[in-house]
Amino acid sequence: METLMLLTYSALCWTIFKVFKIPVNKWSLTTAVLGGVVLIGHVLMGMAYYHPASKKARIFYVVTQIIPNVKGKVIEVDALPNVPLKKGDVLFKIDPTPYQARVDELKAQLAFAKKRLADTIKLHQKAGGSKFDVEEYRKQVASYRAKLADAMFDLESCTVRAPADGFVTHVRVTPGQMAVPFPFQPMMTFINADTATLVAGFPPEPSSNIDPGDAAEVVFPAYPGMTFQGKVRKVLPAIAEGELKPNQDMVSFARQLPQGLIPVVIDLDKNLSQIGLPMGVDAEVAVYGVNSGYWGHTAIVRKILLRMITWSHFLRFH
Repeated sequence: METLMLLTYSALCWTIFKVFKIPVNKWSLTTAVLGGVVLIGHVLMGMAYYHPASKKARIFYVVTQIIPNVKGKVIEVDALPNVPLKKGDVLFKIDPTPYQARVDELKAQLAFAKKRLADTIKLHQKAGGSKFDVEEYRKQVASYRAKLADAMFDLESCTVRAPADGFVTHVRVTPGQMAVPFPFQPMMTFINADTATLVAGFPPEPSSNIDPGDAAEVVFPAYPGMTFQGKVRKVLPAIAEGELKPNQDMVSFARQLPQGLIPVVIDLDKNLSQIGLPMGVDAEVAVYGVNSGYWGHTAIVRKILLRMITWSHFLRFH
């Protein structure tokens, strides 16, 4: 950014010297240099504090690792990589034979327990049978119902479904493989479509001038020459660099601690799914503070520089 401003100022000075035929000597050059230092320094200070920009921005999204609730042989894989899915669509199926057998067994046991309970109640009413036997059979019925509910859950879990709208990627399962409910061996990686969020990281110095509702502009390297409008949704109240995890180490400042960037969530006027960019791509973001006061005039310079940056993306061929 500073380079672009210096080049622009140098071009402006060259034009002025040529048009007005100003003699080039130590006084004119000194005036031009000092004027540039004061002008550019003034603009940079105002922009950096009241209209900050960040090159550390990215579209983040939530990933759900698909892990089955039951163990068994995979008999069918319905989900295709990177094909949109709706919540509840079938991802893959596990052989339900042993779980269906368990359900059938418990249904039979439950029916038998209900029959014995009914007979015992009738006997108790007619001949004064044991009240203890009635309560015992009632407990058996309740126990079989609970076991049947658990077995039905396992049977239904043989069909693994999409947890939300989205798509799967990194499909790691094929028919014939053994599915195991082990957290470190997911069968698929599911991308939640509605969780894509643009987050930009700003240094702590201008963070006090970033408020929800502030106007924002975003440029993506994938779209040279284009600028997307948006607003600040919120400034996250915590950063990862200050996270403390339960362990035996105490907080020490002897080690060099990184400064950390303040995460700011940006909502674009256009839905992220309509932009057509892969989730996870980087971006550059500028925020225009509403409390800039008389520094508001530097916002136009920030807008010009941001557009110069997005046009420069045409030249980035690797």
